[in-house]
Amino acid sequence: MEAISSRNLSPGTGEPLAARETLAQIEPLGPGEPLAPAELLAATEPPAPAGRAAADEPHAAAEHNVARLFEMTSDLLATISLDGRFTLVNPAWERLLGWTPEELLARPMQEFMHPDDVRETLEAMLANTGGNAQLEDLTNRYRHKDGSWHWLAWSARCDGDTWYAAARDVTDRVSLERQALHDPLTRLPNRLLLMDRARQALTRVHRSNGAVAMLFVDLDKFKAVNDNLGHDVGDQLLVAIAGRLNALMRDSDTVARLGGDEFVILAEDIDGEQEAVALGARVIDALEDPIPVGNAEVSMLASVGVAVSRDPEADPEAMLREADLAMYRAKSQGGRRPELFDERLRRELSTHVELESRLRDALPRKELWLAYQPILPLAGGTAVGVEALVRWRLEGSDRLDEAMVLPSTFLPRAEDSDLIVQIGNWVLHSACAQAEVWRRHGIAIPISVNVSARELTELDLAERVREELAYCRLPGRALCIEVSEDAVARDPERAREALKDVKRLGVSIALDKFGSGQYSLGLPSNLPLDVLKLDPLLVSSFDRDKERRAMFAATIALAKERALTAVAVGIETNRQLALARELDCAVGQGFLLHSPASPERLRLKEPSRSVTSAPWRPLVRLSGAQRR
Repeated sequence: MEAISSRNLSPGTGEPLAARETLAQIEPLGPGEPLAPAELLAATEPPAPAGRAAADEPHAAAEHNVARLFEMTSDLLATISLDGRFTLVNPAWERLLGWTPEELLARPMQEFMHPDDVRETLEAMLANTGGNAQLEDLTNRYRHKDGSWHWLAWSARCDGDTWYAAARDVTDRVSLERQALHDPLTRLPNRLLLMDRARQALTRVHRSNGAVAMLFVDLDKFKAVNDNLGHDVGDQLLVAIAGRLNALMRDSDTVARLGGDEFVILAEDIDGEQEAVALGARVIDALEDPIPVGNAEVSMLASVGVAVSRDPEADPEAMLREADLAMYRAKSQGGRRPELFDERLRRELSTHVELESRLRDALPRKELWLAYQPILPLAGGTAVGVEALVRWRLEGSDRLDEAMVLPSTFLPRAEDSDLIVQIGNWVLHSACAQAEVWRRHGIAIPISVNVSARELTELDLAERVREELAYCRLPGRALCIEVSEDAVARDPERAREALKDVKRLGVSIALDKFGSGQYSLGLPSNLPLDVLKLDPLLVSSFDRDKERRAMFAATIALAKERALTAVAVGIETNRQLALARELDCAVGQGFLLHSPASPERLRLKEPSRSVTSAPWRPLVRLSGAQRR
């Protein structure tokens, strides 16, 4: 080996001495920085001529100290030939990896390296073999003698004939980094790592004629797996799906999990939109093939949104939003299909962004207000409750049809952002304040407030309710919290616990839009309910649809069996009113009975209404889309 100087040769035979035999009488050193390649190179330089021995005593002492450092340092030091073989290693290698110096020198170094790291390491070495060539921040994995793997971070210098390298064990650091950048269940990259890789992929676009695609994969009906087979099986299924998606993709692509049942695929250097959509179709087909999970086989249906870009300056977060929006369009059209983010969706997204921007200013500008709709006995009499309904009127518009923004337009946008929390807090506070005003005037009527899925499962709803009741000096019975079937279905366990906490405050709980979702006639017995509000779509068609009429009757019977108050929501015609009475529903809500109005225009007591009389007309007639 050229790097071994004459002072390391046996005087009798001229053969090289072992590294340990050249380093005698070594005293321990404290921990320090890794030995730099230059220091390792200096340690092997030829000695001065014998006549200069006295003058070189300081040099000899320095060499001795370097030798001691070589022996005692915890960093891994080595010389490596250009063909990738160790020619000298220090004892730290054996202490860390269990291999003796003789074992390391006897085999090419790639045999100790992780197979996935060999190519990158050798290519980096071959690309830097000239004089004074350097490698910095190269990281790879080396195998311990027991079969485990250690991550090493390298710094190396080449003099044209030999590499002089120093490495440090960074396994713990890499493990922490991987935990921060990977999903703990599936071990897939998380959103943070996905965005970093997307930025890198986009910067490489200009080097080729290819494009970057982002595919947002949402599993349809995944909740049914958790409900029917249990969360453990659901977790196993997610891990299996992660493996199947990885097997479908190239090594250069990234499969990430955002959480829940949402995955994202990042594919780079593709031909364009057509190839990306075809990839989405292959993903859907792959997930439909039965997946063995425990003792069962599960086929998953998926909706896939696709966003494609050839712009190196594109924003990965914007691409993810585009793919997400395309996925929702695929889902709205029945699922089981890939959908491309196109110009029409781009216009919709632009509208949504503008709407969200204006909505953020709506509360400070006092553009939001509450209308109240009484919940009345169908036989006539005093209202049994009032529902608070949020409305938005744009500032600066004189025409009512231009100024009013429909709840069905702005509430979904609010629920997709943090705005729903701000609006929800304002609605709860304003409704409680109105209830306190009414009670001071002798009107003790409960106010119903709608709560979104995010407020129900992500925030401490009971604490917010308790604070508002205390601030307005209201008893719990003055308030009713309404939640929809969909809100409960997103996280049934957390929703149930949140509602139980609210119920302990004396507040009533209503399940809204019942009859259209997954519960239908299978009302869960462990929800702490007081009121069952039938879905308006069920009420609007039960006068002409026998099946809907039978479902309505069964729901009323179910409510009576559970001692719940059933409310027919959306009564707009005399025919609907007559049928609701005939089917033994006692309480209703709708435009025929009373339209939503400001507090001063409410009539909280209605006379008995003949079903043959002309329908009552609201003071302000709104289009069907504006109705609740």
